[in-house]
Amino acid sequence: MNAQQIQVLLAGDEPVYANVARELPRAPSHFKLTRVGRLDEALRTLGAGPFDIVLLDLSLPDRTGLAAYHELHAAAPAMPIVVLTASGDETLAFQAVREGAQDYLVKGEFDGKMLSRAIRYALERKRAEEELGQSAEFFRLISENVTDLIAVIDRDGKRLYNNPSYEKSLGNASNLQGTNSFQEIHPDDQEKIKGIFQGTIATGTGQRSEYRMLWSDGTVRHIESQGSVIKDASGQPSKVVVVSRDITERKQHLEDLEKALSELHQAHEELKAAQMQLIQSERLEAVSTFAGGIAHEVKNPLQTITLGVDFLKNSFGNAGEDVRMVLTEMDNAARRADAVIRGMVEFSSYNKRDVKDHDLSRIAEQSLCSVESDIKHNGIKLIKDLAPNLPPVRLDLKTVKHVFINLLLSAIQAMAGGGTLTVRTCLKQLSQDQGWSGRTPGLLKAGDTVIMAEVEDDGPGVIESKLADKSERSFATEMIRKGILDLMVLKKVVELYGGMIRIINRKEGGVKVSIMFKAQRKEGL
Repeated sequence: MNAQQIQVLLAGDEPVYANVARELPRAPSHFKLTRVGRLDEALRTLGAGPFDIVLLDLSLPDRTGLAAYHELHAAAPAMPIVVLTASGDETLAFQAVREGAQDYLVKGEFDGKMLSRAIRYALERKRAEEELGQSAEFFRLISENVTDLIAVIDRDGKRLYNNPSYEKSLGNASNLQGTNSFQEIHPDDQEKIKGIFQGTIATGTGQRSEYRMLWSDGTVRHIESQGSVIKDASGQPSKVVVVSRDITERKQHLEDLEKALSELHQAHEELKAAQMQLIQSERLEAVSTFAGGIAHEVKNPLQTITLGVDFLKNSFGNAGEDVRMVLTEMDNAARRADAVIRGMVEFSSYNKRDVKDHDLSRIAEQSLCSVESDIKHNGIKLIKDLAPNLPPVRLDLKTVKHVFINLLLSAIQAMAGGGTLTVRTCLKQLSQDQGWSGRTPGLLKAGDTVIMAEVEDDGPGVIESKLADKSERSFATEMIRKGILDLMVLKKVVELYGGMIRIINRKEGGVKVSIMFKAQRKEGL
């Protein structure tokens, strides 16, 4: 359209309204009128030059009624048309407007001012129609080419529109119109989604939701939807536009990622445990080497002392009671020291370990069998409380059995005049109120489930000053009682397999030794 003039084509031969139309050129800066008397002339004129609007008489000599409008509209479908009709043909004019004409005027009932206004309104309506058509085409192209599911739903949950993306999931989209939009939702999720939809209608605010949907092929898919409200002229929600997408693969990827992260975390923890065990093994090897060196250095002088004591006992056979008592104590002390040295030699020489799953109760039973004669000889009462079916512990049988035997011999020697020896095994969970302030040495911590073995005696106990002088880290690691193998060595052996030893004086008298190993996790947990 020319920025200065509106190009008007008048197709009509009656002078009554033609004279009125001639009033338009009085303002040449706004309108330019071209008049023809027949439809075929109008068609040729439209083809020859640009026009902005056509005033069409429905009573032309060569065409009448709607036939004239249809032919002109077919030749120039984008051209805005205002029809002119006689007062008795308004029904015909209404029909032309319904079929695309912008407006109609009744002959003899308009003047130049009304005609000018009708032309301008017709041009504006045509422009608005074109913009609306472009918007509709734009929406159609988007809705038909996106993979998202787009639906328009009325207040009752009935489908008014579904874009072609629904054909992959629910079949032909055109067949969905008027159907219940909730019927394909998984039965377990229907009530939740209905509640969200009703809340959207009530509040006028769209919501995001996730749910499961049953596809036409029977598969269950996870869907994410966002609703947006369309309001009517009164401002009340009348429709809901729902944009949905299939997030099944995304959820599966997230689950796979979480699983992979969990497995990675578990592998990291296992690697840390293996690394710690390797460090403990290296430390144990160092202790073993150190113990072997000390044992060999002390063994020869100790044999000399033993021989010397035997010589003195034979030489002073007629000595007094005090001398014989001193020599006997010296002999006992030398023999106890010899037992310690032999244990250190045995420990330092044993390097080949066979680590397997073992039952701690079975190890305790075997160790008790090894010291059975010592228990009977000293008149000691034995109480056994060995739990059956304990989770296995990965360790070297011979090494850990050696630890048990030494602890049992220590208890037996503490009760040389008789007493009660209690040996029990159990499965329990470590808590923060067991003397280590929420943490434990080695690989154990509060909250771990442990397999525990306990050895209790009612002997004289451990000297309290020795307990008080030890830091938490080295607590009960150097307590030597009755010459049994150094508890530092026993502690290192147990820590090698991820466990710990704890020794305390009992309130009722005697000593309680606890050995703990972390319970292995069952497969699949």
